[in-house]
Amino acid sequence: MSAILRRVFQERRVLILPLAVALVVNAVIFGFVVYPSSGRVARAEERERAAQQDLGAAQREFAAATRTQHDKARAEEDLEKFYTQVLPADLAGARRATYLHLTQLARDAGLQYQRRQEESREPRQDDEDASTLARFDITLVLEGDYEGVRQFLRDVEASESFIVIDNIGLAEGTDRNSMLVLTVELSTYYRAATRGN
Repeated sequence: MSAILRRVFQERRVLILPLAVALVVNAVIFGFVVYPSSGRVARAEERERAAQQDLGAAQREFAAATRTQHDKARAEEDLEKFYTQVLPADLAGARRATYLHLTQLARDAGLQYQRRQEESREPRQDDEDASTLARFDITLVLEGDYEGVRQFLRDVEASESFIVIDNIGLAEGTDRNSMLVLTVELSTYYRAATRGN
């Protein structure tokens, strides 16, 4: 068999030698150029995938930060609106708003106005972090039937004014036909004068 191969090699040497040289050159090029390049390409593709994941994570974080910034701006606007449009501007405004409003609600509920007590609590001036809000406490004593008491409390809770029910006391007279006496402690807030003013 080797004699046949030698004879074929002798006769086809012109074709076989260039093919053998081309095969060796291809093997060398593959070993020194293509194979290392394929590794670099694979690493580059892996880096690209990692970069795409990092980009996606960064875009999600940016979107979340943008939403947070928008929510914060909206909360600040709502808080400013609350301070300027809902809360009374001063103690006199708090008195006017609560006196007329609560008197009307009691009248609408069929309750008789007995007594009102007020107390204003300004924020402490010595505290660096003191609030700019002062508290205005109101104690009302009203007299009427059970349905009137329920209606009054519902109306105060549903009111657009910022009035908080802090405590409720309900007493019944000893006489069978006597009315209920409602003692309700309420509070609201108003903007206190700032230190610079």
